[in-house]
Amino acid sequence: MSETRIAVTSEAAATNTYDIAILGSGYGGLMAALRLGRSRSRLRIALVNARDEFLERVRLQESIVAAVPPRIPSIKEFVAGTNIDFIRGNVTALDADRRRVRIATGTREREIQFEQAICALGSSIDVDEVPGVAEHTYRLEAGEGPRSAAALRERLSGNAGRPVRVVTIGGAETGIEVAGEIKTAWADAEVTMISRWRCGDFKGGRVERAVRTALARLGVTMIDGETVTEVRSSEVITRSGCSIACDICVWSGGLRASPLARAAGLATDPQGRIWVDADLRAISHAHILAVGDAAHPIAPTGAPYRLSAFAALASGTHAADVILAGRANRPSRPFSFSTLGQGIAIGRDGVGFLSYPDDQQSLFIIKGRAARGVRNLFVWFITIVLKLERRFPGAFTWPGRRRVSWQQAKDAMQQVQAA
Repeated sequence: MSETRIAVTSEAAATNTYDIAILGSGYGGLMAALRLGRSRSRLRIALVNARDEFLERVRLQESIVAAVPPRIPSIKEFVAGTNIDFIRGNVTALDADRRRVRIATGTREREIQFEQAICALGSSIDVDEVPGVAEHTYRLEAGEGPRSAAALRERLSGNAGRPVRVVTIGGAETGIEVAGEIKTAWADAEVTMISRWRCGDFKGGRVERAVRTALARLGVTMIDGETVTEVRSSEVITRSGCSIACDICVWSGGLRASPLARAAGLATDPQGRIWVDADLRAISHAHILAVGDAAHPIAPTGAPYRLSAFAALASGTHAADVILAGRANRPSRPFSFSTLGQGIAIGRDGVGFLSYPDDQQSLFIIKGRAARGVRNLFVWFITIVLKLERRFPGAFTWPGRRRVSWQQAKDAMQQVQAA
């Protein structure tokens, strides 16, 4: 095995063997575990996650203003009484060929062996592409790290009442929500958004106008068509040569998947997401499936597959169903789905719209407090879906499960292989 593929050696602690190892317990990983953890399946499942609390990624912007109490405070307690062994630790190595995983748990390391695995390690903000991002920017990250949302909250609170200059990079959903939260909670802050395209341009003209109107009403300055090429301690530099002064910079740029899959030799895209087929199986290692932000489907998926909580839930469920169908010698359908709608929080207000079935804005747009309320309801409902699946395994379903045929999936796979 080459040096770039991290091997799990025999020097680790005694190996435990599982039918299924699920790496990551976000929306997709936890849903897959609950689906597989039904008592009648009798599968031995390992669910590995770095933290015991369930992280709601879609609520991280709220933690800029105040700590967000978790709706599932303990994953270990949540899965107690099922076939799921929760292992709290960081996955440090994956040996895809020998089917082993090394996990750092506290002060020691252990390894587990698996028959099949689901990679659900999600994604994180890419801090390596642009110089200075890692050292000088805050990001929507959980925990108490020096560049986390909690650290940003402390920094902003320490400057309350002062005209602190805040620059947020990124004009899509995350950047919009960051700017809105900061400007609403700290009205004296001078908040500027910078986007390489147009701020708010991610779902067509009507949504863009609604988002920009809400941001302008708060007093957020928007700079369009500028690409940031460097971040310094007190300024950001753009490709056109502009220097924009700032006291605080928040980076909401591109996402990158965990480097674990690429290091293990799995076929991945440039962002580190695993190339998967219509069954969400890795095209290079069929015994490993990928869901949520860790997956990049090659076959059509009905609605466009983008990084979202809903796509993670649907893909996690489908991966579990594929495993159960395979063990029961039942056929499975290709993975597909339809979207329902989307909401963006902008301070105390928001913008919401229907997006059925192909993730494009349709019919009417909801604005203001009503839109924020609908968004909060949907975010709360995601947690309810997980709790219902815990109590009634197999309960979760989603629209658009039959949008893609096997012939369509096979044709797409053949085109990719030919290319």
